[in-house]
Amino acid sequence: MNPYHWKRKFTQLAVLVAISLIPALGLFRIDLASASFFILGHQVPWSNFPFIIGLALVAATAPVLTYMTIGTVWCGWACPQNFLSEWANKLTFNLLGKRADVRVDGAGMVVASSKNKIVNWLILGASIVAVSMALALVVFLFFYTPSDVWNFVASANSRPANMIVMYAFTSFLIFIDIAAIRYFLCDYGCLYRWGMRLFKTRDALHVTYDASRSSDCAKCNYCKTSCITAIDPTNIRSYDACIDCGECIDSCNKLHAKSGTPGLLKFELGEKGSGMTWKRKLGNMFRHLNWLVGAIFLAGCISMSYGVMTQKTVDPKKLQIEQAKIQEVAHVCNLQCEKIQSTCNGKNIAGCYRAAACKCECKAGQDPMNALVASWKQCAKNNLARALEMESKPK
Repeated sequence: MNPYHWKRKFTQLAVLVAISLIPALGLFRIDLASASFFILGHQVPWSNFPFIIGLALVAATAPVLTYMTIGTVWCGWACPQNFLSEWANKLTFNLLGKRADVRVDGAGMVVASSKNKIVNWLILGASIVAVSMALALVVFLFFYTPSDVWNFVASANSRPANMIVMYAFTSFLIFIDIAAIRYFLCDYGCLYRWGMRLFKTRDALHVTYDASRSSDCAKCNYCKTSCITAIDPTNIRSYDACIDCGECIDSCNKLHAKSGTPGLLKFELGEKGSGMTWKRKLGNMFRHLNWLVGAIFLAGCISMSYGVMTQKTVDPKKLQIEQAKIQEVAHVCNLQCEKIQSTCNGKNIAGCYRAAACKCECKAGQDPMNALVASWKQCAKNNLARALEMESKPK
């Protein structure tokens, strides 16, 4: 058993499960209807200044801290995008052949003649569709309560039309990502990867090559063929997309184990990590850490905690009733203003204003005790005035 491969797979799967459990257990959720976060039972509105400032500081500094310490371990050991891309690649190779590259930036599709069968294509497509639909529900959990998601799955006859459209769209995006984009997103669309290239340092965890024994691998290419990002592990440059997955280390160790010699690749902390104990390596790494970045990160955590702890708690049952009321009002008003909404297009902007006025007026009528009634009435008045103004203009 490979010492890094299976540990990494277990870690990737555990992270994916943890991401799914975070909203399912009520640890964190985003509520668009009330413009707030739900954290450990606390409703934190987006107007909570200490929390929002703290969140911004943490989001800005946390990636920098990982670049300076554990390097790209997040990419290789925890990132769901990487995990799903690896799974899709392996499934594609098993069903269509080792050269079946379907990525948008790949060399092109070369399907093995013995595997170019309709059943293999159907299995590949059905597998990716099933995973995409399951992951779309995980995305839903970050925006809807677990009970709402369960009702959506189980109640086929009472699914809101807007949730059906959102679910279909989310599933489609995930399907395209897994089926064709894969590592292209990591290389060109991931802000974390771009930041990694900007802040990358040899003091962080990285793969090193024992060049003094280069004669042992003069005619060997095993580590390169096992590299997920298709780079040469014996010559990793600062701008290369090494994700510290350890697959090359496993391959090299496996090959040299036959002759009873250690591999030429290993993980190291710092440029002079060889021969040092891990305790000294960690100490050396933290000495090179930018303490200003660390202080900002800590200040962000404190600000977030203060924002959450000082926020008034909300009765979950009362909140559930309010959310159900919001959804019910939105559903009724969408139906009531459906005909007017259908007139909204690029040639009839006045129809769009009338549709907006209709929805605002409907909300005020459906929920007259809401604190936003005055705003809704003003919204209806302003949009109606704009509609009349546009209709009065000569065509």
